[in-house]
Amino acid sequence: MEQFTLAIKFTAKPDNYEQFKKALADLFETVSEQENFVQATIHQNIQKAEEFFVYEVWNEDIEHFMNVTLKQPYVLEWEQLLLDLEIQREPSVYQSFAKFRK
Repeated sequence: MEQFTLAIKFTAKPDNYEQFKKALADLFETVSEQENFVQATIHQNIQKAEEFFVYEVWNEDIEHFMNVTLKQPYVLEWEQLLLDLEIQREPSVYQSFAKFRK
């Protein structure tokens, strides 16, 4: 299977970003139990608290992810929460071509 990185920028409303922040952390408690999940990091913008950036790595091909993983009940609940809280989302998918470590 091919590994890929999913990077998503979320923008919440100033009045609901704390609720979204908790929901995002709760989501990754569930995500971290998924078989093909590798790792994730959630960032919050220091200068704009309602903006979040999620960096997640999956060990599966993108077709399987789109057709199977994203059809799980917890994902469908998440999608509804995004609608309810009027969260803006900007996803991107990447594959690595080089790695560097210290």
